Amino acid sequence: MPPRSRGSAVIVVVVLLVASVVAPPLSPLHAQTLDDLDDAEEVVEGLEVDLDAATDAYEEVWAQIEVARVELDDIRAQEQRYEEDAQDARAALNRRARTAFMEGAGATFEALLASDGSQAAVQRAGLVSALQRRESVRIEDAVASRTRLDQVRELVADREAELDGLRAELDARASALSDRLAAAEDEATEIRSLVSRQRRIDRGAQQGIYACIFDTAFRFRDTWGDPRSGGRSHRGTDVFAPFDHPTYAITGGVIQRHSNSRLGGLGLYLRGDDGNVYYYAHLNSIEPAGAVGNRVAPGELVARNGSSGNANRSAPHVHFELHPGGGAAVNPYPWLAAACF
Repeated sequence: MPPRSRGSAVIVVVVLLVASVVAPPLSPLHAQTLDDLDDAEEVVEGLEVDLDAATDAYEEVWAQIEVARVELDDIRAQEQRYEEDAQDARAALNRRARTAFMEGAGATFEALLASDGSQAAVQRAGLVSALQRRESVRIEDAVASRTRLDQVRELVADREAELDGLRAELDARASALSDRLAAAEDEATEIRSLVSRQRRIDRGAQQGIYACIFDTAFRFRDTWGDPRSGGRSHRGTDVFAPFDHPTYAITGGVIQRHSNSRLGGLGLYLRGDDGNVYYYAHLNSIEPAGAVGNRVAPGELVARNGSSGNANRSAPHVHFELHPGGGAAVNPYPWLAAACF
């Protein structure tokens, strides 16, 4: 009998092993503040454990495939043996058919008549009967070999199809896992980058989580009240940084509105969760997260530094204003210094 196929059991094992560690959806990883960092790190650690388990399952699948390949090789070897048996049986039958054709149908009867006496005739009859039985056995063997060969060929085809299915399932799972891993790593990197820009501040009216509006290569000083053209006085702090430099939300809140004017150029208003309104002027562009109505986290990318409006093109900067409770502007320098220095 040809060996029984274990392919279905292997497929069940593969699906259970791989799906159990890959199928669950990723948990949200978007940390908003330092308070969320521990939770985010736990999610990342849990994902790493899942990835280790998925790797183990991946190796287990390949081990199962290798076992199936060995079994398939054995089946193919058996197929070869059955093919040889079938060929031998066919050859024997062909030889017998040729002999019978050449001797004619009366050869057996003539052999009996040619016997010397009745005893010899009986012996010859027995011999002829034995030969006929042997030919019958050969015919039965030939039929059995052909049947076994057909069964083995069918089994080989089934096992090859199962292996193809296993490989396709494994490739699909591996691809999905790779995509999920890449997304998780990107998200984890974003979380760590975001949180690295945040700091807790406990200073008078400035309470909570804040972030510097630039992370590197910036400079500013307290110029509140300095004279400006047209008899104006400076009502904010100019924070200088390279052109198109990433510009971040100083605190968590909602993007209130955008503006575009001759003096301030492209501007963005952030209403913070602390009740204050923060104004960014002279921007080069606004990022998708900085769209009106969006909620942003402290340190989240909202815009790009520029020199729009009446800003000096050779000195790109953000003119930054602080409006407590949305009212009149106050000196933002202490708030920026606490968040940036």
